[in-house]
Amino acid sequence: MEALEREQKQIDDEAQGLESQLRVVMAKGKNKALEEKLMQEWFLLVNKRNALIRRQMQLNILEKEDDLERRFELLNRELRAMMSIEDWQKTQAQKHREKLLLEELVAIVNKRDELVQHLDTQERAIEDEEKLDQVVSEGKFLHHQDKQCCVQ
Repeated sequence: MEALEREQKQIDDEAQGLESQLRVVMAKGKNKALEEKLMQEWFLLVNKRNALIRRQMQLNILEKEDDLERRFELLNRELRAMMSIEDWQKTQAQKHREKLLLEELVAIVNKRDELVQHLDTQERAIEDEEKLDQVVSEGKFLHHQDKQCCVQ
C-alpha cells in the first residue's frame, strides 16, 4: 500500500507539471502535434493513477476478505464445539448462542461473496483501462474526436 501511495504521489506530481505544459501549449494554439503528444501523455498518467487506485481497492478488498476468513474460522470452531453437544443437553443460552453463530456465519459468507464480486468488477475495470491505455498509447483517441478537447 505504501509503495502504491508513493507511486500515486509521483504520478500526481508528474501530471500536474504536464497539465501546466499542456495549458501553455493549448493557449498558444500553434503546435497541434505537441498538444496531441502532451494530451496523450496526460491521459496515460490519468489511466495509471486510476489503475493504482483500483489496485489499492483490490488490496483493501483482499484484506477484508482475509479478516472475514479468520472470523469465519473462529466462529466455525465455536459452532462445531456447540454442535458436538446433544440438543437435549444444551441450555437455552447455548441454543441461542448456536443460532447466533449460524446467523453470523451466513452473514460472513454473504459479505465475502460481495467482496469477491467487487474484486471481480475491479479486475474487469483494470482490464478495460489497460485496453484504453493501449488505444491512448497508439494515439487513436485523438483522431476520432468530433469536438475540440480542452483542459479546464
